[in-house]
Amino acid sequence: MSSLMQFNGRIEKGKVGLLFQLIKKDGYKIINTDEFQCSCGKNHPNIYEAFRKPAGMFGCWVVFRYNGQENVPDLSIPIDIEVLPRGAKKLTQELAEKYWHS
Repeated sequence: MSSLMQFNGRIEKGKVGLLFQLIKKDGYKIINTDEFQCSCGKNHPNIYEAFRKPAGMFGCWVVFRYNGQENVPDLSIPIDIEVLPRGAKKLTQELAEKYWHS
């Protein structure tokens, strides 16, 4: 469900900071390609943030446009993506740890 009530990120100037993680698909297997060593001792994927305006609504879901397509992502977790959208910036390790452990 893509309700903004589940959203854990930032909203600035009418734009929503969508969170992404880089993956690579190998058949049915999904591989995280960009990880960091967390203070909890585990490896977590790095998180990237790109700000987008909502493109519309689809029932109770919010539609966003990135990488040339309209998407209705689950905003409670980072979005799995193979190619980062334009303007995506890597979060600091401290912010990434906060998102993974909240």
